[in-house]
Amino acid sequence: MKNFYLLVSALLLLLGKPVQSQEVINLLFIGNSITYGDQLSDPATQAPPVICRALVEEATGITTTVYNGGHCGITTWGFLPGREDFNNLIKKAQEFRTQNGGRIYICIMLGTNDSACTATEGAPVSNNTYGNNMRTIINTLNSSVPGCKILLNYPLWYSETTYNGAMYLKEGQERLHGYYPVLDAIAGEYDNVYPGRRDVWEFFKNNQNLFTNEMGNAGCFYLHPNAEGARVLGGIWANSLLEIIRADNISL
Repeated sequence: MKNFYLLVSALLLLLGKPVQSQEVINLLFIGNSITYGDQLSDPATQAPPVICRALVEEATGITTTVYNGGHCGITTWGFLPGREDFNNLIKKAQEFRTQNGGRIYICIMLGTNDSACTATEGAPVSNNTYGNNMRTIINTLNSSVPGCKILLNYPLWYSETTYNGAMYLKEGQERLHGYYPVLDAIAGEYDNVYPGRRDVWEFFKNNQNLFTNEMGNAGCFYLHPNAEGARVLGGIWANSLLEIIRADNISL
């Protein structure tokens, strides 16, 4: 794609027509330990947002920047406006806009820690509270970063034995899946909010080899993707983003 763009640019210059420079694509991620890349040997190079950035840049031929706002253990409460993580993301979005120009896409995947039975902020978080918190986050993103596009990525399946510092188990798993209809509704309420792939639940449930095998208070559990799982998840997110990018009339 880069070579093609350079060829087209050269031809337009020969024809005496001005060439419009490609915009930078700026990606910012809101999430928990899965987004951060917990359990990976090098999150700075292996985390899903990093993989996603590389794939978007490869597909578009456009310089793509990334901010990984993943924070281990965080719930929707922790990303509410005014909290440190939210403020850091807004600051980075404004820096990208000032330094790079271009388009801003914000990807959100929250809910895993909200679904816990104990030991995470606000847990267990009801569907109603989860939805209200997500809408508050989105509303303030829209007012703070005008023109941004938001991708809602659905949270991943985890095993019924998940019990590390927080207790999840089957009750938490069922609560987490119950957030899916909430995200469906939210995606339909905004013109600039798009749903990610809903089948990630079944996909990761059926491909447990993509998880790190961890030991907890209820035995072995699957919660965090391993290096291959992170690559797969980054690819899923990239495909969803590229659909939005196509709608923005950016050639692929």
